[in-house]
Amino acid sequence: MKISFFTNSMHRYPLEECFKKAKEFGYDAIELQGSRPHGDPNDLTEEDIKNIRGWIREYGLPIISYEPEMPKLTWQNEAWNEEGVEHLKKCIDLCKALDIPKMVLAAEQSNYQMSTDEEWATFIRCAKKLAAYSEEIDGCILILETVTPWEGRVLLRADDIVRAMKEIDSPKVKGMLDLAAPLTVGEPSSQYFEKLGKDLIHIHLVDCNKDNEDHLIFGDGELPLEEVLTMIDSYGYDGYCSIELFDEYRTEPVLYNLKAIRVVRNACKELGIE
Repeated sequence: MKISFFTNSMHRYPLEECFKKAKEFGYDAIELQGSRPHGDPNDLTEEDIKNIRGWIREYGLPIISYEPEMPKLTWQNEAWNEEGVEHLKKCIDLCKALDIPKMVLAAEQSNYQMSTDEEWATFIRCAKKLAAYSEEIDGCILILETVTPWEGRVLLRADDIVRAMKEIDSPKVKGMLDLAAPLTVGEPSSQYFEKLGKDLIHIHLVDCNKDNEDHLIFGDGELPLEEVLTMIDSYGYDGYCSIELFDEYRTEPVLYNLKAIRVVRNACKELGIE
């Protein structure tokens, strides 16, 4: 199983330190957080990009996915939506500059004044622009991520990703599974594999509880780790699983990133999953 290190979990450290620890702890790749101090496209100079490329080579860890500071794309104010689209185009440019193949795209709720149908239509309109831009420059794949009910109400279930992919209608749009999302809406996580098939190309491998949005180390929440890993393996998924830790572990991110991968690697060993 290929496991990537999400740099947001060490956002109080320089980016190179994330590469160092990821390599030391046995992670296979990096998921880059697209915000300060690691990967804001408005900050990174050509020299910064050169340095990051150097760390990729030095530590032997590709950046396989990018999660931007997610602007909301569901405002009633269309100018604000356009600002978000322009920011995400810069993120797509950055992914191309760093050879990052995938960029996460979620639909977070902006306000309570719009109907769900209006929010949906607005998000799809913005996502179509981003997909068209990525097609134009031969950029990264946009991977649609469902969120918990506390974060949004447009992309919540596997069916929402399927519907969005059909409406956006672009080879640059695929789907992913964040294990917190299905638990919090009462949906079996297996539905993502069943309904997305080969279009499921990324996983956020986290434990969680059904009554909040926290992303936890396995053993700290409700999900059964061995069964989750068996499920992933049984569907023949061969992409990356990124360990995404939230601020519950902010005071000791180095120790908890080590614990997180040890828990998963030990379980894989017990199950005979490579």
